[in-house]
Amino acid sequence: MAEVETNIKMAVPERVPEPIAELKHDDNKRPNEEPADPSNAPATKRRRGKRGPRQKRYKKKDIDPTSPLGVLGYEIQELLSQHGLTEQDITNDMKTILNNEEILRQYNDRIVHDVEILSLSSNGDSLAIIPHVEPGKKQIALIPFGLPGDVTTIKVHKTHPLYVEADLREVSETKTSALRRDEIIKCRYFGKCSGCQFQNVDYEQQLNIKKQTIENAYKFFAPELLSLGKLPDVSETQRSPMEFNYRTKLTPHFVLPNKKTGKDLARPPNLGISAKGRPTWRKNVDSGPDGVNVDIEECDIATLTINQGLNNERKRFHKEFEKYSKIATFLLREDTKVMKEDTVIGEASRDENGEVSTLEVTLEDDTKLVKTCVTNPRQIVQEYIDGYVFEFTSGEFFQNNNSILPIIINYVKSNLKLSDTEPNYLVDAYCGSGLFSITCSSKVSKVIGVEISADSIKFAKINAAKNNISNAKFIVGKAEEIFANIDTPNSQTSVILDPPRKGCDEVFLNQLSDYNPAKIVYISCNVHSQARDVEWFINNTKNGGKYKVESIKGFDFFPQTHHVESVAVLSLKE
Repeated sequence: MAEVETNIKMAVPERVPEPIAELKHDDNKRPNEEPADPSNAPATKRRRGKRGPRQKRYKKKDIDPTSPLGVLGYEIQELLSQHGLTEQDITNDMKTILNNEEILRQYNDRIVHDVEILSLSSNGDSLAIIPHVEPGKKQIALIPFGLPGDVTTIKVHKTHPLYVEADLREVSETKTSALRRDEIIKCRYFGKCSGCQFQNVDYEQQLNIKKQTIENAYKFFAPELLSLGKLPDVSETQRSPMEFNYRTKLTPHFVLPNKKTGKDLARPPNLGISAKGRPTWRKNVDSGPDGVNVDIEECDIATLTINQGLNNERKRFHKEFEKYSKIATFLLREDTKVMKEDTVIGEASRDENGEVSTLEVTLEDDTKLVKTCVTNPRQIVQEYIDGYVFEFTSGEFFQNNNSILPIIINYVKSNLKLSDTEPNYLVDAYCGSGLFSITCSSKVSKVIGVEISADSIKFAKINAAKNNISNAKFIVGKAEEIFANIDTPNSQTSVILDPPRKGCDEVFLNQLSDYNPAKIVYISCNVHSQARDVEWFINNTKNGGKYKVESIKGFDFFPQTHHVESVAVLSLKE
């Protein structure tokens, strides 16, 4: 296999691409502001004219710029710039397309041959430039499961103002990507299921792709810091110790055909993960039982315990599917307990004989664990992480790859070190059930964890007690309002940020800047909102200019997929 260089340094672009017009966002809109509710608008009477049926219109969406669709706008603009094209060269006349069935078929039901894949989007789909239906124009095509360098045959199935969605029908046997290694695909559902994007890519190359995702995020959302040389090179992505069988949570679901219940079906509907693209099943959704899911009997990225539970729940579902009348999602969550004489195995997924399915594991230190699969979203479960025990409600958020957690915990710990002689403190914003507060508590004199969820704080306190942590305090309250109640000296305090995908808002970032901590460790499951927040914090807050970005590093929590976690460390300039 030819060696492919995806390890690209963060070169300063000649011009940072702007989001394309149809995908543009309001730069002043922060993530805590909700879009206006159209249902609150005054009602107006519409009169049906005498000129025929009402014209269909393309519904524009209010897009978060750091969402996959928002990021796609930047990626398309960059592709246009690289190939000397403009928006006018690729625009689709949606009014005409949507209101003429014959033209609609020309756009949405066509096969295009000899399509070269040019790049990857941040969500793992590939991008290509194809001939437009209109002579002399081009279209941007978004294609799942393509890799740069592939020459493909695709089928277009949906048109948007500035791009089209297509399915990958065939890859040339003689013109394939140097990244493509179809022989290493492990899962029989790969190419249909939306769960994984890169099972046919060598793992080292997956890590390089994810590093480039982080580089692109800072190029798009922190362009000023990048152009001024204020960003360090992105570090190599931290590999996961487990490349398969790592997921401790799975949510298979089913969708009944339109206007039908389970009683109307001769066989159970598909129970699994959403299908990717638009294969034949979409045409049968009104009448057939298959719905919009791939029927999954096993998942190669889920743990053995989760797969046991999936097998049990599928058998139960096949016996009981007639009881259902709408969409339903099944929760499969791994529960891990340390085996002791008084250990009680709680309610969990049972096999066809009514026995709870268990899996016993012995660690290197001879600690014995027993694992079960819980299906009740309100049931309390446990996880055992690097010697610490954590309790939480099974339906609540907790990281799904335990194998990499000790690595990221140690990385965060190493970046909290401030002084060997003075007391050090830690504020953990968005602390959840206390993962980082508790595991990092040994490095500091005092920890203050803050979380908006009262249930999460309840479990954080329980977890601190279970792990004999006496220097941790947990507060219920919005992270946006915490610093007024923090009494630790800022010069000796580090702050951990681990917000949801939408990132932080201006109110929080301004308070963080006013508090002026010695160090900030920003952990993010959405590197695009992280990059936006880092630039805004440094450029727009009172004390932001006093900070430098010390390091940026990705952690691969989800091998075989496009997802990557990112940790950015900010420290005060000396």
